[in-house]
Amino acid sequence: MNTTEYHDVLPRVTAALAACKGDREAAYAMPHRGDLENVARCARLALISARIAAWWAVLARETYRQGGPHALLFGQAVIVAEHAERDHARFWRDSAADWQARAERRPTSDAAGSLSNWAELGVSA
Repeated sequence: MNTTEYHDVLPRVTAALAACKGDREAAYAMPHRGDLENVARCARLALISARIAAWWAVLARETYRQGGPHALLFGQAVIVAEHAERDHARFWRDSAADWQARAERRPTSDAAGSLSNWAELGVSA
């Protein structure tokens, strides 16, 4: 890959990440007073985080293809960002599932912490 192609990818990734940042801010502002509102909000945040992770993956791939003296360092940094966003996506998916379970009066996961509704449902561990 030549440097020109790599530099064509940078503006696309930058624009996409900026759009995702705006989407994330809008999702954080979504109503979240009730269980179902929390489901929608968490599901939206999971989708956005997954999208951000995918854009970081595009940048990582192009960074390694481009090569050069800084490719290894930059590539590793981008992969760290990608994995962090994957973790965020997983957290938000799990949160959405827990809120959905709560809305359906089912036990939430042990990982839900303060969301855990086992006591109010009369369920013992």
